[in-house]
Formats: sequence, structure tokens, C-alpha cells
Amino acid sequence: MSVNDFKKTKLWHKEFKNLGYDSKLIFKKAKTKFEILSSLSFFLTIMASEILLNQPIKKKINIIHNNFLYKFMSKDSKKVDRVEINSFSFSLFMILQKLFKEEDTLEQHADQIINLSLCHWSKIQKISEKQYLQKKENVLKLWSKNKPIVFSKIESSKIDLIILLYKSFEIGIGNKEIIKKNIAVLGFSISKVFKEFRYDVINEFKKKEKIIR
Repeated sequence: MSVNDFKKTKLWHKEFKNLGYDSKLIFKKAKTKFEILSSLSFFLTIMASEILLNQPIKKKINIIHNNFLYKFMSKDSKKVDRVEINSFSFSLFMILQKLFKEEDTLEQHADQIINLSLCHWSKIQKISEKQYLQKKENVLKLWSKNKPIVFSKIESSKIDLIILLYKSFEIGIGNKEIIKKNIAVLGFSISKVFKEFRYDVINEFKKKEKIIR
């Protein structure tokens, strides 16, 4: 099923990219449950990626989104790969927690959304099917361990996820005051993404889900 979803996601991009990734046009064209869930997951993936791209400490992380460079790196490549997928996972968990607070009925699709989001991320990153399966194993371990926090409606759980996201960057221990400052700044950048949360996508998904159901 995982490999099949990976291949189907590639076809999704081939079919829907001509629509300029416009949410209304995409959901209007989507005809199956897979297509509407894949469409929702795509926009969640974009929001998760925005957290990583917009946070001000990204220069300290040294994430290399370029597989071509990996073969020229030695031991650091494993760390880069680990930080890359772990930081994306926790960014996605942040977005999912927000999503489930807004629309808890989507919790039933959590596992599939996680997988399809990873498929989209893998397609965007231009990684192979083998690499996708390796990364999926890691993501599912993180998901299994942290899903109670993601499903939690307690406000402090958001802070827990921010701290976990910060730790995933593996910046180092450093001064406690600097860490506090970095976490506060990271939290601010996440809040900016939440202010631009794609409610339009959720609404389009819900409308199309009723029709398909």
C-alpha cells in the first residue's frame, strides 16, 4: 500500500500541477477518496514546510535539501538526513494538531494523512522509492510515540511539540537563555504560519467529501 501510494502521489502531481495547485480547482477535479485526501495532505505538507522555511534559526540547522550532495558527504550525511526528516515530521505534527483542533473528524484519517504527506514531501524532495520507505519507517516511529500529544486538545501540548521540533534541529545544548530565546522565536514563526492556516482547503475537502461519501 505504501509503495502504491508513493506511485499514485507522483501521478497526482502530474495531473494537478497544471491547475497551478489552486485548491478550488484541485478539489473540483478530484473524484476519489484518495484524490481528496491526497489533495488535503499536499496543502498540509506545504504548511509544514513553511514552518521550516520561515523560522529564523534555519541557518544554524544546515539542512541540505539536495540528494546529489549526499554522496560527497561523509559521516555528516546521516545527521543531515536525520535532522531533515525529523524536523519535517514535527513540523507536520504541529500542523496536524492545529488541523485536528479545528476539525476533529479528520482524526480518523490521521495515519493516511501522515503517509500521503510524506509521499508529497518525498516527491517535492525528488527522493527515490527506496529512500521514501526508509524515511517512512522513521516517521511512523515518531508518530507512534508522539500521537497522544498531537491528538491532545490541551494548550500546553502545543508547547511540547514546539520543544520537540526545536530538539529535532540538533543545534546543541548551549546557553539556557539562548535556547529559551530560540524556542520563543520558533514559536512566533509557527504562530505566523497558523495565522495563514489554509481553512479554505479544509472547507473544500469537507464539501467534496460529502459528495464522494
